[in-house]
Amino acid sequence: MTEPVLTVAIPTYNGSAHLAETLAGILAQRDAAFDLLVRDDRSDDATVAMVRALAGDRARVEVNSERLGLAGNWNRCVESARTPWVAIFHQDDLMRPGCLARRLDALSQPGADALGLLAEPADVIDASGGPVPSSIIDPGGIADRDPSGVVDFEPGAFARRLAATNLLRCSAVTTNRRAHQVLGGFDPSWRYVVDWEFWLRAADRFGVRWIAGDPLVSVRWHEGSETHRFKHGLDDLEESARLAALRGGRPGRALARAYLNRAHEALRGGRVDLARAALRKAARTSPGATAAALTDPRLAVQMGLLALAPAHARRWFARQEG
Repeated sequence: MTEPVLTVAIPTYNGSAHLAETLAGILAQRDAAFDLLVRDDRSDDATVAMVRALAGDRARVEVNSERLGLAGNWNRCVESARTPWVAIFHQDDLMRPGCLARRLDALSQPGADALGLLAEPADVIDASGGPVPSSIIDPGGIADRDPSGVVDFEPGAFARRLAATNLLRCSAVTTNRRAHQVLGGFDPSWRYVVDWEFWLRAADRFGVRWIAGDPLVSVRWHEGSETHRFKHGLDDLEESARLAALRGGRPGRALARAYLNRAHEALRGGRVDLARAALRKAARTSPGATAAALTDPRLAVQMGLLALAPAHARRWFARQEG
């Protein structure tokens, strides 16, 4: 057997809802030698028992002695790995056939030792596995990719692309464990953009290799996900704006679209005040992008009612929910 150079690390916490499907996708990978590590942050559901039952001795299962939180558990995953490369894979995402073989092929090509990150495209699915359109959540990635192969970026080059918005999805990134150690890992002082902030530091200091091709990772967007809980306010989007500003980026259209998406979600949930606040933020962030989005007649009517007659909008959306 080839000695593994890659660990797939799953940081878990109460993840039993989708974990069986996640594990199945990883365990089904062929032509790829890898370690599988599951680091549980003291779940109080069946997560740990499920992993042991489904993965058996193919997974190394470790349970934290105390709750570490998101960034802390991610850091512990990397620190606990026994290989030079670590892929932090979320407990509800899906790995498609050929994913790890493609990553290992990219890592076998010259220049890999100088890299901090290896990244690839992702798509987005909902709770039942159906596709989520990019108008709801952007899957990220870079637009100028070749049909296949890899694209290398020198230190600093990919960071400039990341300055305005997070182009990477965690489950579609493989991290050099040495780079993680040099950089001090994920910074828990960032509550919402902890991954993006680390990618920026890594891309500043080290090279980044982008795998061009079809997405072999599906990121799940659903009510129970950690990121989905952010939609109940605007703190995550405002933190994104703050990080972009610190990096000299201009989030503009991307952030405006995120505010509009939040407004639309709030409307559907009957949270008129949140929707109105998000609409104001969108208009201030990028008036042009906001105006372009409102060419959707149904959304334009909803947003117009919200802006001009919030009290009436509150009653109307309450009736819709009823």
